[in-house]
This record gives sequence, structure tokens and C-alpha cells, in this order.
Amino acid sequence: MYTVVFADDETELRQAILARIDWESIGFRVVADAENGVEALEAVEQYEPDLLITDIRMPLMTGLELAKNVREVCPATQIVFLSGYDDFGYAREAIREGVISYLLKPISAAELTEELVRVRQKMDARLEEIRSAGAGDRAQTEKRLAVTEFLLPLLLGTSDDFDSEEQLRAQAEKIGLFGASEPLHFCVAVAKFKDETDNPCTDKKHISLTETILSKYVSVCAFFVNGRIVIFAYSDRDNSENFRIAMQELIQSAAKVYKERCTVGISRRFERISACAGAYFEAVTARRYSAEGATSIRYITDQERGSRHEYEYIEKSVFRLEELLKVGSEEDLSAFLDELYREDNQRSIDYLVIQILATVYRTVSTVSQKEALSALVADNPIYARVGFVERSETVREELRRLCLDARGIISGYRTQSSQLLCDRAVAIIEAEFADESLTLTDVSSRLGVSPNYLSALIKKNKKTNFVSLLTACRMRHAYDLIVCSTMKILEVAERCGYSDQHYFSYCFKKHYGVSPNKMRESSRSADES
Repeated sequence: MYTVVFADDETELRQAILARIDWESIGFRVVADAENGVEALEAVEQYEPDLLITDIRMPLMTGLELAKNVREVCPATQIVFLSGYDDFGYAREAIREGVISYLLKPISAAELTEELVRVRQKMDARLEEIRSAGAGDRAQTEKRLAVTEFLLPLLLGTSDDFDSEEQLRAQAEKIGLFGASEPLHFCVAVAKFKDETDNPCTDKKHISLTETILSKYVSVCAFFVNGRIVIFAYSDRDNSENFRIAMQELIQSAAKVYKERCTVGISRRFERISACAGAYFEAVTARRYSAEGATSIRYITDQERGSRHEYEYIEKSVFRLEELLKVGSEEDLSAFLDELYREDNQRSIDYLVIQILATVYRTVSTVSQKEALSALVADNPIYARVGFVERSETVREELRRLCLDARGIISGYRTQSSQLLCDRAVAIIEAEFADESLTLTDVSSRLGVSPNYLSALIKKNKKTNFVSLLTACRMRHAYDLIVCSTMKILEVAERCGYSDQHYFSYCFKKHYGVSPNKMRESSRSADES
């Protein structure tokens, strides 16, 4: 049974359609109806329906605007447009927004019933396509095998020999993945699925689900590895917002198709394919985060927003250091270390020291006897300073305390950071509420986190959502202007971020229970008395 939200500003028509159609007999169940685009969007966010049926021209928010908003918050929802305007331009725009059917008014209940049967058949076919996807021909199978053999070692960091970036791009072109000189943006994600009893159920079938959904938005390759779906995505431009919408649709489709809960971890965007292994580790780590704001879609940048370039530079230098320790001259080794120490960032220096100590210890242990390694440690005071010589219970407890303190710092930082992010979001709203284009996506982008993460933090810390927070701020300022000034209602609306006076009046009445004019009249009557 597919769920439906029905929206039309013609009350009599809406009620007649709701009453005259035997929804359940044709496989649908109406969960909400709305008289304008704003109410329809709220219903979609609340119920996440399988189908939205909406008039294309409604007050407050048109059907096309509604479709664009639905695509962002609930991309798995299919849309049927009803319109009294036989306008090809509207139809073309509707198709561009992924509308499954476009119907012209007037339409009878019988005609609409027939069309809804066809719509259900289309929706059934889409679900079946998702379930049965993946059975390609021999050429596709061979290409998938070649792509798997190329990408998996890069993602898992299991390649014995790391080719140069140019060689890797040439290999990618050879197997038909993408061009060698084509500028691309890469991203890695991992997904896991749980069934209705909360048991892990990730399986190879989810490869088809993942690729079928995501390929509508970006180029993608998916693999089943260690009980998780590993996703390698790429695009010729920064496609971050589309990728987020794609992941949202994957999560909603898993719930609708298999009744499963999906969580996804997403790496930072990168531009060198040789960085796959680091991105895979980021994605795995991101998905495991379960602290404040951990929604179904978890970006590593939501939890780890600091720049990594200084650490990446040092980690790459470790390979060169190991090479010089084994086969380099004393002069080359000294010159290399001097070059590393030219970095004046103290935090980088601390990290550098730890990496050098670990690299020296590991490298010597692989080529020498145990006695030589012990002598190296004992004869060099720097190891004694960091506790390598003493093997006592005291050292073990100090190491335990170090790890526990580090964990406490990380946990405390996440809590403090989430509260700070909410405060900064509120500050942006207070400063820019008059900007009609201010959105959750805009604010989250400025704060350097994902919209899903910021939305979850606001709900947890402020007990409301972003739109309600913004609307409440606008209404407070609107109230002051209505009561304390002689501005026209249209001017007040514009000062508070509304270009449509009717929409402003609707929001004001919904918030305060009376219209702006009634509020002004009541205030003046109270002053006069």
C-alpha cells in the first residue's frame, strides 16, 4: 500500500476527490491533505509519503517550488501534478523535477482513478527495477570485474605498489572508468543496513539498490566489503548537494523497498584518486559516529572539521623517511629531517616527533635483531622521555590514562562544538532573517557542516527545526513592526524576509492566532483604552 499526500487549494475539489476515490482498492492510502504548498511540504516532511499529488498553481508556494523542496527533503517521493493550464512549459519543467505524471483539470474521479492505477503500475515497476537491477550482460560483468580489481586495492590500501597519479588515471581510462585528463571530484561513502529487528543485513543485493539510486545523480561504483557497501562516486564538478540528496533517497528507498534502516558515512571530497584509502577510512569513521547530531547521513567533516593538510604532509613524509633509513646516505637523511623541521607550527612539530619515533622503531625492528632494537631504545634518551624504556605497571597505567583523557577531550569537544554550532546558526538567523533566500543549506554551508547534521543539532539543542527557528525570529520582528510602527503590511513583510504578503499574513496568523491587521487593531485599541 503506497502512502499519499494530496494538495489542492480548491477545497471543494480536494474534498470531493478524497471522498469519491476508493483509494485502498487501487493500492493507496491518503495520510494527509493540504490547501497550500507550505502545508503540503510540512506533510511530506512529516509522513515521507510514497506519492504527492499536487496542483501546480497554489498560494504561498507553487507546485513547481514544492517539487523542488520535496526533492531536497524526500527525494524518494514520487509526484503527480494536476493543472488547469495546458502549458507545455509547465509540463517540461514538471518532467525536469522528476514528476511521474502530469494531468490536466478538469478531471473526474473515474479518470483520476484510472490514471492512479497507471501511476501505481509505474511505481511497482520502479521498485521491481531496483530489486532486480544488477544482472548485466557479459561485457558489463567484465567491466565491473576490471573496475573492482582496480578500485578495491586503492580503497582498502592493499596495493603492494602505489602507482603515480598519472599512471592511476591512465589505468582508469583503459578500463573505461573515466578519462585520464578529465578533471574530477571524488568522494567515498560506506553504507550499512539493518532489518526491522535491528539486526545487520547488509548483502550483495544492496549493491544494485545503491547503484540504481545514486547513478541518477553521480557516476558511482559500489562494492560489498566486510559487511558494508563501499561507494566510490565521482563527478566533473562539485556535486555535493546532489550527492547528499542521492544518499537521502538511498536511505528512504531502503526503507520503502526492503523495510530496512540504512546509515551512511561520507568522506571529504578529494581530487586525487591516490587518496582513496584515506577517504575510505574517513567514511568508515564517519558512519561509526553516534554522538550528538549523528543522523542517518554522517559526514566526516561534521565531526572532524579541522584542516588535515599539515598531517597529510607529514604522513606522506613518513614513507620517504623509511626509504632514507633503509637505503639513504647520512647526508640525505639529515637534509630531509632539517627540511621537515622548517615547519613552524607547534602542533605539527609534536605530531612530527611522534611519527619519526614510530617510523624509526618500526623500520629498525623489521631489519634487525631484537637486541639491536633494545640497544637503540636504551641508548637514545628521547625514547626514555616518552616511556619506551620502562616496562613497568606505571607506564601501562599512564598510557591507559593518556588514552582515556584523549577520548574525554574528543567527546567533550563534540558536545561543546555542537552547542557552539547551534549558537552560531541562531546568530546568523538573527542577523539575516530579512534575507528571503536564507536556508538551512546556506547556513550549514557557511558553518562547514552538512544540512542533515545541523538540522539534527538544532532539533536536539533547540527542540525545534531550522524553519521554525527562522519563522519564529521573523515573527518576533514582525510583531514589533506591526505594533510599534505605522508601516504598511507589505513593508513589514519585506523587512522580515517575505516578498509575498499573503504568505507573510498566513505565517503570522498561524504563529499568533490573528492576522497582522487584527493584531495592529487590537494593539491600538488597548493603547486608546
